[in-house]
Amino acid sequence: MASTNTTTAPPHAALDMQEVPVKWSGGVKNHRRIDVALRAVLFVTALAALVVMVTSKQSKMVRVSPLMAIPLDANWTQLPAYIYYVTAHCVACLYSLITCASSVLALKNTSKSTEKMQSCFVILDSLLLGIIGSASGAGAAVAYIGIKGNSHSRWNKICNVFGSFCHHIGISVFMSLISTVTLVLLVWLSFYMLTKKNKNTRR
Repeated sequence: MASTNTTTAPPHAALDMQEVPVKWSGGVKNHRRIDVALRAVLFVTALAALVVMVTSKQSKMVRVSPLMAIPLDANWTQLPAYIYYVTAHCVACLYSLITCASSVLALKNTSKSTEKMQSCFVILDSLLLGIIGSASGAGAAVAYIGIKGNSHSRWNKICNVFGSFCHHIGISVFMSLISTVTLVLLVWLSFYMLTKKNKNTRR
């Protein structure tokens, strides 16, 4: 009886140990698919914010007296905050393309190199999150001044004159905020994948 007990116990233990990596491998693939989808969303939103901002130009004849009107232009190149904004989103578009392609290749590869790549993604995603977040904040701050003005600094509002220009800015900042949220989700996902993998290897 003792010999039968010792022979039946190990197979069950072996099966239990084999179930863990199978479940984890399936979870990894699902998480990487989500990673690819989020990076695609990042590219689309960053590109949309970039295109809308670059096309935010408006020229208008502004009347300065009952008998005289002068042409005035509103252009994103006139404001350093929007130049930084455009540059940041150019970087985001290029970065999202490269990392999205890397994530697609990682779906077919389960080697340890993908773990190192995921660790790099956490660092780079966090860095880009700071860049895009600051660019969105700068763009929104300038847009608010354009809408409300600032009487203390004697900055007049311009959105009552250049309505189309401000409309483009508003849409661009909104798309940039979506990019920021997407980057937050990417950072959380990368941390989750790394911690899950570490817990699985310890077992």
